[in-house]
Amino acid sequence: MLPITQVKVMTGVGATLVLLCSIFIGVFPVIFNSIVDKMLVVREDSDTFEAFVTPPIPIYMQFWLFNVTNPEEIRYNGAKPVLEEVGPYTYEEVRVKYAFNWTTEGSVSYLQNKSYVFSQEMSGDLREDDLITSINVLMVIASHLFQGRDDLVSETIWTQLESSFDLFETHEAGEILFYGFELPPFNFDFSGLGNLVPELGDTEGWSGTLAEILAGMGAKEIPDVILDNKLALLLGVNNTNDKVYTVKTGADGMDDFMNIQFWNGSSSLHYWQGNGSEYCNMINGTDGSQYPPRLTRSSVLRIYTSELCRSLYLTYEKDLYHHGIPVYRYIPPREVLEDPEINHDNLCYCYPDRDSCLGAGMLNLQPCLGLPLVLSTPHFYQGDEVELAKLVGLNPTKEEHETTIDVEPRTGVAMYAAKKMQLNIPLKRYGNLPSFKNVPEVIFPILWVNESAEVDSKMAREVRNAVYIPFVVVDALCGSLIAIGALLLVVSGFRYLHIKPKYSFTALHSSTAPDNCCVKIEKPVDKIGRAADLEKL
Repeated sequence: MLPITQVKVMTGVGATLVLLCSIFIGVFPVIFNSIVDKMLVVREDSDTFEAFVTPPIPIYMQFWLFNVTNPEEIRYNGAKPVLEEVGPYTYEEVRVKYAFNWTTEGSVSYLQNKSYVFSQEMSGDLREDDLITSINVLMVIASHLFQGRDDLVSETIWTQLESSFDLFETHEAGEILFYGFELPPFNFDFSGLGNLVPELGDTEGWSGTLAEILAGMGAKEIPDVILDNKLALLLGVNNTNDKVYTVKTGADGMDDFMNIQFWNGSSSLHYWQGNGSEYCNMINGTDGSQYPPRLTRSSVLRIYTSELCRSLYLTYEKDLYHHGIPVYRYIPPREVLEDPEINHDNLCYCYPDRDSCLGAGMLNLQPCLGLPLVLSTPHFYQGDEVELAKLVGLNPTKEEHETTIDVEPRTGVAMYAAKKMQLNIPLKRYGNLPSFKNVPEVIFPILWVNESAEVDSKMAREVRNAVYIPFVVVDALCGSLIAIGALLLVVSGFRYLHIKPKYSFTALHSSTAPDNCCVKIEKPVDKIGRAADLEKL
């Protein structure tokens, strides 16, 4: 092959490799994203539908109960509560979606059942029959209902309640959480004395269990905490659903993938009133397990779960690796739960009015649950310093008490999530009720919980093989071919520079010199030969 032909071949091959591989590297993410989008779309015949129905990774609910170590001092002397954190009592959370209803708008509706199973292995030495002294939630709820009432009926009923309950009681951990402890029967039916005291005539039928008494009083709903004549904080939660969710499947685009469109048949909540209530009642984002793909560091993650009675949002904090997979960590910014007087977006969470606003990090659940309970960050992390100072035994830290979500940005899959919250009840002097006559005014912690899920190393390896290995292979292969192509171009360039002078000289003389300009000498002639030739001439 002639040198110039070699140069042309090397140049052509090198340029082709560089061009085609560069184009493929640029186009491959688009192809990959299209494949991922098709895989993520929720439909009954998709490969990911089973994971949508039942999460493939274990979800755990960890509970830390606050054991009250000085109950008598609190009740009789108004002492500062001294709390001892006991936990975590760990339960595996099992989720199953069912009753699907597919729509033509790219949405699906479903119910989701949740059940909780105690894990002795993950709880270590802790057992469900551990005895915990805690504030009596029923007493506080009852006092909240009776405050401001000085009539004979209220006084009579309260006398019986105080003879059956203490403000602080000791029960097993499992009873406090899920199983409940038996409540005594009551007889508040004083209608027989109605002729003497007319107001007692309205108490007819007020006897039996608390649920029966409340029904006799005309209550529309019986609080879940006292079902089956038992009292437990989560008695009505285990093995139940939290109403119908309608979410986007991704069939009509991934921008709002898995976003909740309706909950309980409505596109917004109806708990919060007053100025700005449209903001507080918004249902935004997903349930926290999946987000739209292709997240960036400027993305805002929005979450709604019914237990929170509101939507939250999280923003990017830092890059991390989860079992070798790059993830973005998102956390709630401080302003999400900031004091309403500082962040006025939160004023509509004040109940019943602005004069009743709670401090930073707290939310009154009365409009949502119908019970005087307060949700907060664990140990009042980033919360109200005044309330924190009223208690002994709390030590808020970022590492232990901050909600975090680590998301693989290309797919939007949560590789690790820890949703943390604390349940409290307001304690104060309710009227002249004897049990509350000397107590301090404080937001009293009952427990805090961490609902968490983490992709293990095996599943992380599958994610890495599906999401990152293709990019590694393409980058390595195309990078090598681009390097080879570039090398061919460099070699061909040097080769061309080397042969260019000879090629130019030959081309010049072969095209411009006349036929008789040169004498062809077949062999050299020495001096003697030339002299002899001259003599002949």
